[in-house]
Amino acid sequence: MNIAKLIARTGLPSALQPSALAALQDAEKRARGLLWAKWKVRLFKAGKIAKMLTWKSERLIDVRPDLLDQDIAPMGNITAHGDNAPWNDATHRPEPGQWLSEDPASWEYQRAVEACYWSKGNHPRSTKARKDWYRRNAGEGLAYRLGMPVDVSAGADSVQVWRNADDTIQLRRCGEAWQLTAFRPLLGRFGLNVRVGYEIDNVFRDGVQQWYPIPGFDLRAPLTYSVLPGRG
Repeated sequence: MNIAKLIARTGLPSALQPSALAALQDAEKRARGLLWAKWKVRLFKAGKIAKMLTWKSERLIDVRPDLLDQDIAPMGNITAHGDNAPWNDATHRPEPGQWLSEDPASWEYQRAVEACYWSKGNHPRSTKARKDWYRRNAGEGLAYRLGMPVDVSAGADSVQVWRNADDTIQLRRCGEAWQLTAFRPLLGRFGLNVRVGYEIDNVFRDGVQQWYPIPGFDLRAPLTYSVLPGRG
């Protein structure tokens, strides 16, 4: 994959292209082994992680602070019981302590089960649902630890985006963090989805900040490097 050519196609000013290339090449080196590290935990440790958690646990590091690399990212909107809990309408932020009722007859319990899209019919705080969740998301703590701190204090203006003419390549920048996403068609709508750099598009989506770090952690765009088959 020629990252330099993909960058040039986005229309990024030539003066900035060396900085973007250097950052993305460095991210590629840092990400070596990351995908396997994630899948190793997801395939072999998801059940063990789920059993470590109490009903009230928000994430693995609540009970095992030394296992951040195996955990989900330490963000308030991402918990051991999913990413679909209600946000506080006043603060426009996620809050801990959602879906704590253990009474199957309660409205809160039933609403939680309805929201559990990753483990249908189960409560998000159940061992089964948490096993399913960590099978999808374990190891993101490592990607966070290797990630790049970002400052979103300027709101939507914190992120700059450059695109090619048909929007199949996007280049994002937030401070020192860069991210390249692209779709490379192979046959019709099928091809390769490319994600290189730091996941700015998850931290700040559609002009709105989505990620909020829990106390003791800073806001980072997690490290990413993947070239996977999929639809465009």
